[in-house]
Amino acid sequence: MQIQTDSPTYAIPSGDHVVTMRNRKRMDLTSVKTIDRFDQEEFIVRTSQGVLVIRGEELRIVHLDVDKGLLTLEGTIGTMQYDEEDSGSRNFLHKLFG
Repeated sequence: MQIQTDSPTYAIPSGDHVVTMRNRKRMDLTSVKTIDRFDQEEFIVRTSQGVLVIRGEELRIVHLDVDKGLLTLEGTIGTMQYDEEDSGSRNFLHKLFG
């Protein structure tokens, strides 16, 4: 990643997956492929680096650009964890039929 020193702008190479969190209240993600599931307590997001599970309180989408793969969330972020590719759907089904 190349950082410009004269401004707080970051040049992110195409395809890189970057997660930026501000005070556990706002999260920006790049290289987002799909959002498999979301509610106010959990987001399951497929990225170029695998499935990212984000848990917290009062989570909501602030910005989504599907073409560029950009996602911005706000709320109180408690945890984030990368899982294997299919575990997001298995966890969801496990919760339903458990």
